[in-house]
Amino acid sequence: AQAGPLHALAARSGWLGSVFVSCALAAFYGGSGRFLDARRLFDESPVRNGVFGNAVLAAYVGAGKWTPALEFARRFPEYGLPADGYTMTAVVRACGETANADLGGEAHGHAIRRVRDVGSDVFLISALVDMYAKCGLVGHAERVFRLVLRANDGGDDVVLWTAMLNAYGRHGQCKEVIQTYDQMVAFGVRPDDLAILAVLSACQHAGEVAKGLRYFESMRAEYGLVPTPEHYGCVVNMLCRAGEVARAWEIATREECGGNIGVSTWGALLSACCDCRNVELGRLAARKAIELEPRNAGIYVELSNLYASAGLWEEINKLREVMKDRGFEKDVGSTWVEQNS
Repeated sequence: AQAGPLHALAARSGWLGSVFVSCALAAFYGGSGRFLDARRLFDESPVRNGVFGNAVLAAYVGAGKWTPALEFARRFPEYGLPADGYTMTAVVRACGETANADLGGEAHGHAIRRVRDVGSDVFLISALVDMYAKCGLVGHAERVFRLVLRANDGGDDVVLWTAMLNAYGRHGQCKEVIQTYDQMVAFGVRPDDLAILAVLSACQHAGEVAKGLRYFESMRAEYGLVPTPEHYGCVVNMLCRAGEVARAWEIATREECGGNIGVSTWGALLSACCDCRNVELGRLAARKAIELEPRNAGIYVELSNLYASAGLWEEINKLREVMKDRGFEKDVGSTWVEQNS
């Protein structure tokens, strides 16, 4: 909000002729989502350098304006600006977000030719892995990853490993996610919360309950990490898929979770309780979900299904009254066919 007055002050005092001031203002604009102002400042400035250009590029990237970012980066030679590792990271990321594999491949080649010691730029390499995965070329992503591992004796940066975990996960290769995570830990790379979230998601979809629980418990015990609601959600969903609703409830209601479980996770637990006809836990899960979203009709319908499976018709009648009191149109105890016949 203060970028405008600062810009005006710099213009009045003549400091816009300083590339350092202009670069700082561009970064300020970019951090506020004002990419057009950052670009306007660049176009009007008499002096430019690569840092200034990258600040404007960052403004486009921060606002998710991928095509304008690519168009701007393409003009760097015209402006006499060098393309460094930061420039190419932004370009590669934009190629991934637009699923432009051809341009991404060109950017990869350009980075190899122009960026010094490209293999040690973990952010650029991670962006390449991510870009190829988003373009559907997970094999290319894997080759980039393996080449860097060989060149750097295993690679010790969790950012790169997490990029590969997410690349496999994006394509449903859960076994590869788990194997790569184990390899990362064996190499002595300390996982962060994003790496563990990736492997928990893989365990959830692969049904690897024992491994998933082990990874989850290692967050605090081995790495001193605090699980987020996303971590809890993965584990609860994993246990629900395996029918272990009691264990899912125990984890979801842990004190350290702080009540941060989302309605979708409580809904998954309720659905799993329907499958195994666990009325007691299902009712508790529904109560948690309704506390978060009192007007979520799907929760009431799922709870009604649970009561129906157990023959608790009186409970269904009570639920109907609650829904009517809250203004729901659909009667939870009837089907659409019954209503419209």
